[in-house]
Amino acid sequence: MRLQLDPAPSIDGENPEVGAADGGPRLVAVSPRRAPRSFGASPRQIAKSEAMRLRVLEATIDCLQEGKSHEVSIAVIASQASISRGAVQYHFATRRELLCAVIEHINARRLRQFSADLSAVRPGEDLAEQIINAHWKHLGERDFLAYQELVLLARSDPELTEAFAPIYQVFLGEWYETARQAFGWSYRDREVMKAGNIAHYVLEGMAYGQLAGQLSPEVIADMLDHTKSILRAAIQKKQDGG
Repeated sequence: MRLQLDPAPSIDGENPEVGAADGGPRLVAVSPRRAPRSFGASPRQIAKSEAMRLRVLEATIDCLQEGKSHEVSIAVIASQASISRGAVQYHFATRRELLCAVIEHINARRLRQFSADLSAVRPGEDLAEQIINAHWKHLGERDFLAYQELVLLARSDPELTEAFAPIYQVFLGEWYETARQAFGWSYRDREVMKAGNIAHYVLEGMAYGQLAGQLSPEVIADMLDHTKSILRAAIQKKQDGG
């Protein structure tokens, strides 16, 4: 079962909050693209099938991380996972279906990381400092490197672009909701929305710049400090009742 926003959040603040008590957009359950073939299967068979599905997803991420997204095919992924093409297609009939499942898999893990990072902040610690440092660290790790390749791949594939857009909106809404539950970060407040978006997109933009070798460590450090100051000011303003 996946979660979908109804309606989807926007980055301009029109429908920013998820799960609000005042009638805002909600996360609603929707059917997955391709349900596991578990009818009549034993628990052991279901577990084995799920393990194989996960193996295919992780093999795809490994392929993408190498930076050769245009060479990622069902055959290449099968080879990476050391299984047959038929085994891959048992779980994912098409390459597009597989790549959509991969991006959902990555997003789910990124959300778990974000929640864990917020939970690790101790009372009295600088929330902005901890959030930015943790987020920047994850943007240099395997999952985001694979995610970057998927985004770049979608630029030349209109069908993937169309498929990825709603997946990202769901991810964004769950990210907002995680922040709201952790420290009351309400995205109905336009100032909060702007500060959160600046932090989110500046860091992701820098990750792409770093990938291309365009940013020096000094520039990165300066931009991280500036982003922290923006987020810190927004958090302080909220705490002051502003």
